[in-house]
Amino acid sequence: MRKISVVLVAVVLSTVCGKSFSQKKSATYEVATWQGFGKGAISYTFDDNCSNQLTIAIPLFNEFGFRTTMFVPSDWVKDWSALQKAADQGHEIASHTVTHTNLGGLTKAQQLVELKNSKEIIEAHIKGFSCSTIAYPYCVPGNDSLCAVYYIAARHCQGYIEPKTPSDFMKISSLITGATSSIRTEKDFNNRVEKADSLNGWCVFLIHGIDNDGGYSPTQSAELRLHLAYMKQQGNRFWVAPFGDVVRYIRERNATVIQEVSNTKSTISLLVTDNLDNTVYNCPLTVKRVLPTGWSAARITQNGKKIEAKISKKGKLKYLIFDVVPDNGKIVITKAVK
Repeated sequence: MRKISVVLVAVVLSTVCGKSFSQKKSATYEVATWQGFGKGAISYTFDDNCSNQLTIAIPLFNEFGFRTTMFVPSDWVKDWSALQKAADQGHEIASHTVTHTNLGGLTKAQQLVELKNSKEIIEAHIKGFSCSTIAYPYCVPGNDSLCAVYYIAARHCQGYIEPKTPSDFMKISSLITGATSSIRTEKDFNNRVEKADSLNGWCVFLIHGIDNDGGYSPTQSAELRLHLAYMKQQGNRFWVAPFGDVVRYIRERNATVIQEVSNTKSTISLLVTDNLDNTVYNCPLTVKRVLPTGWSAARITQNGKKIEAKISKKGKLKYLIFDVVPDNGKIVITKAVK
């Protein structure tokens, strides 16, 4: 199991038997590389709003409990209500520009229209949703600095699995699937996710047409079904999440500071913070802490609300594993009885 260790040093002011004192305390928390301590992150992204994506692919992913990202050219959308339904089910609706034009051939002013307007149109039609990522049409990047004004990340098509922290969030690699690709069968898909495991990385699939809908490089839904069944069998081994959620997790994970503010025999209080915009970066991070000696169980709250937690064992040690949102209030861990 791979993870990132966060060593914290906090100055604690406590009262014991009526006496106040300050002490310097060191403790080690572990923030998972991927949510749920998955061994790799997997994202399924769909381009061009091809007709079978909404009628076949999205119901298929819903059946297995996985969520996708749909990169749509806003001028190509004929049924916003169907996209709204997908968004309500947890799928990400993201930009593929307004007209699906090649950004490389446009002036900065023309790019501005494609980037800015697409985001605004999507947000006007998809209620309760913020469009924060984009995919480049024809795999041709535009002006990075301009793109970054409107989007937290952009998907490219270089064909490799990203490491746990991409070198360039404006050029996230993806792997094209379907008839024009080497990723056609269940086995092909499975091999790529296994590669993500070995690299502790992020595998982003790029899917266009489904079956015979006329979309580019069609992927067969029968093969996709077999692959998703395989993924379901893996349990929490992989974290399957929309493109934007993975971006948020990575940036939060890398920016997070954990500070333990109090520690008694029955209660531990801590703060999990980062320096990011909380209106954008609000993806839960998975954290692990050694269960204190003498504790058989624990109850956890954040900002007064209960957080689900589980206990895992490794050798003689027991660990608490729980998800928290940075900058969302104090976390209190309280000794409990099974």
